[in-house]
Amino acid sequence: MKKIIFPAIMVLMLAALSMPVIAEGPILDVVLANQNPYPVSPGDTLTIEINLQNTGYVEATDKTVEIMPKEPFTLLPGEDKINVVSRIPSRDSHSLTYRLEVSSTAPTNSYPIEFRIYDGETRDIYVEESVSINVEGEPNLVIDDLYTVPEDLEPGAISDVIVRLKNIGTGSANDLQLSLNSSHDEIKPILAKGKVYVGDVDPGETKMVTLSMSVDSVAEEKTYTVMLYANYKGEDNAAATDSFSVGLPVKGTINLDIIKKEPNIERGTIRIEVANKGTTEAKSLEAKLIINGETVGIDYLSSLKANKKTTFEFPLILQGSGQLVMDYIGPGIEKNNVSKDIVLNYEKSNGSGDITTTLVAAIVIIVIVYILYRKFFKKKRSKD
Repeated sequence: MKKIIFPAIMVLMLAALSMPVIAEGPILDVVLANQNPYPVSPGDTLTIEINLQNTGYVEATDKTVEIMPKEPFTLLPGEDKINVVSRIPSRDSHSLTYRLEVSSTAPTNSYPIEFRIYDGETRDIYVEESVSINVEGEPNLVIDDLYTVPEDLEPGAISDVIVRLKNIGTGSANDLQLSLNSSHDEIKPILAKGKVYVGDVDPGETKMVTLSMSVDSVAEEKTYTVMLYANYKGEDNAAATDSFSVGLPVKGTINLDIIKKEPNIERGTIRIEVANKGTTEAKSLEAKLIINGETVGIDYLSSLKANKKTTFEFPLILQGSGQLVMDYIGPGIEKNNVSKDIVLNYEKSNGSGDITTTLVAAIVIIVIVYILYRKFFKKKRSKD
């Protein structure tokens, strides 16, 4: 009999050691029962319901629960920060509800809200629990800056438009694609570079995007309005499109140059032909001829368009060097001037041609007079 009892006792002891230890007190856990709305947007009001669960085998009594909200959450006025729970039976729970405000600048993320569970009225010892709240923001794209390379767009140029795109929102703009669209024949995107894949732009992130375009040679001196379209997916994976209206100032250049000069001896003038080899009009053009440090003359022209030429006329100077100084008003109503070096080296005719002409004319006149005289003389003699 004793041989049977001893092994039985050993089996019972081993079974007892293998059984889970039953807790002597209550075990409290905080579980998120409901979040409304889910997910919550930045700037919205949030309602959460938590369950204070007693997973132990002993009743929980006189428990104090304190919510410890921190950024991006703020407990709304009138809400109880501290709640006293008198009794939670074993394997049971007690629900608490809180209303909070979410910061308008909270980026998309999962944020913890902490709770402290005190035993009775004492605040020295507590258990800390937390729940996670999902916040889902929205992207907000802005053009932080836009500039071109080169700085001034000129007619006939091919240039890059560099856009600094910033996400000032609270959610990511995913799979972003930026495209340039122009309704003007003078401004056209260049093939694939008129549409650029950017990728994801997180909240607070800035990305530089380069788009290429061409400016027609007949483009006017003005600011052309083009559209930039940003196509992306938000945090909820829904497609979205933002559009931006931007101005592209087309600003031409003025390039005045002397292409021809020649004297007019008979009129006593010198004619200087000037061409505008630039891409825009020069207005209120004043040309001043300075030879050997002295002003010979001044000529005026109201405007000289691009790829056009004109002729200025001054009093004749045969020998000397100096400058042709041209003052004009540019496209930005700014005053400009350019000076071109000029050398004059001409000679007057020695006059032999004029003397010969005069002598021949005199001989012809004498001959004519002589013939007329002979005819008159013969006629008179025949009458006599």
